[in-house]
Amino acid sequence: MQAVRLIPLPRKGTRYERELAQMLWEKGWAVIRGPASGGGSKARIQPDIVAVKNRKILVFEVKKARSKPVYLDPGQVLGLIEWARRAGGDAWIAVRIAGDGWRFHMATQLSTTRRGGLKIADPRKGMKFRDLINQYEGSVERIDKYL
Repeated sequence: MQAVRLIPLPRKGTRYERELAQMLWEKGWAVIRGPASGGGSKARIQPDIVAVKNRKILVFEVKKARSKPVYLDPGQVLGLIEWARRAGGDAWIAVRIAGDGWRFHMATQLSTTRRGGLKIADPRKGMKFRDLINQYEGSVERIDKYL
């Protein structure tokens, strides 16, 4: 009897990763989705999305939310922060809120739970997409200006 190979269905979050990647691309960012984002390799953390423009690097972990708060795995967040540090970029938690669009939270500014986990108490208080883009594109300076 021949073995049947099951092909895993794409995660529901994949849709939101693609949506954010497209939004960034349309704003002129070079974007790549992590091929094993959300799990893949146990040896290292891989971000869901990496975006690069004018020598600025944004690293995202994408989450979806229907209600607040959003709880996050501390190891995953610390890995994301370390990945961004090595790349010379900024680590963000991108939350797709049902019926309310995108909000962005700096990974280094999350709240801690009583049990030592991490959370975003109110995802709606995060930065909107246009504000995130303006923060990085509003102050475009060439890096060689300081050399």
